[in-house]
Amino acid sequence: MSKVLLSLKSLDTYKHHSTTILFIVGFFVDMAILPDIDKPRALYFGLAYLVSTALLIMFREWLVSRNTASKTEQKLYSFSTFGIVCLLGSALSFVFIYSMRGADIFVSWPLLVILLLCILSNELVSSHSFRFTLDVGILFLATLFYTVFHMPVILKSQNDVTFSISIAIAIAICMAYIFILKFTSEAAQNEAPRGYALAVGIPMFVGMLYFLNVLPAVPLSLNKSGIYHSIRHEGSEFPALEERDTYKGIFAKFHTPVFHLSNSESQIYFFSSINAPAELTAPISHVWEYYDEKEGKWKQSNIVSFGIVGGRTEGYRTYSFKNNVTPGLWRVTVKVGGKRVVGRETFKVEKSAAVPLTEVNL
Repeated sequence: MSKVLLSLKSLDTYKHHSTTILFIVGFFVDMAILPDIDKPRALYFGLAYLVSTALLIMFREWLVSRNTASKTEQKLYSFSTFGIVCLLGSALSFVFIYSMRGADIFVSWPLLVILLLCILSNELVSSHSFRFTLDVGILFLATLFYTVFHMPVILKSQNDVTFSISIAIAIAICMAYIFILKFTSEAAQNEAPRGYALAVGIPMFVGMLYFLNVLPAVPLSLNKSGIYHSIRHEGSEFPALEERDTYKGIFAKFHTPVFHLSNSESQIYFFSSINAPAELTAPISHVWEYYDEKEGKWKQSNIVSFGIVGGRTEGYRTYSFKNNVTPGLWRVTVKVGGKRVVGRETFKVEKSAAVPLTEVNL
């Protein structure tokens, strides 16, 4: 056993930068090819990634158990490791891509931190025992988010009960996998206690972040949002008036727009289009807040509640408005269940004598 592990450790130390590159490649490839979350292809893509990764980890452990370290086996070990990290990058892409396609970056930042930690850990790990723990840990993380994304689609509801069911199912799957995996090699058997701890610890940690409202309300995402001078609902259309110089550049999410309120206006309209899987129902609210400069914190002004039904390609569209808006910094947060954040629009209100407007169809 020591012979093969020393040989494989040397191989990993030499090539672990390649695995990091493949991890990132797997992520960015899926940014371009993954379909909408409620499409059957999304379910099959994710399941294929997870099953293939699980089987490759078992195959790699079987190679280690042979304790021969032939040239062929060393190559197979390398190919298996490269395949595992590439597939893990693709599997993790589910949560980040589906939540960040439309979400405010300042809402989905915890998911970005998790991704960066996975990449950093992959870069620093070289020994087989730690590689085994890292791969299994990321597999469990991807499995958890896979169930979190698809359970609302299956149950057609997004709430705390649905999320709790997802956590329980993920723990059961991960523990069953460790039970099977420990029979593939002596190393896997020795790492089984740590594997069981990961199987319970990772879902529980993510669950804690969810119930502390740190994580966004996946799989819902904010497809489009904006502030307007007026919005009408005419059949299937939403005609609106917006300022002609509204910033829509590539860095729009990092730009705080200025809403010029003329002397004849008393209302500001907020529009949101929410991506939601077909037939999924959820209580949605627009929470209007203003920034109190004296106290240095956000204060709630009013809440407008809706009930949505998903499935529309362009997203579920709705709007709300606020009367008697004062100049200053404002924001509207889109929430599900009154707690989980889907997205947010922050803007600054300024008084203006004349505001050039143009009509758009939302």
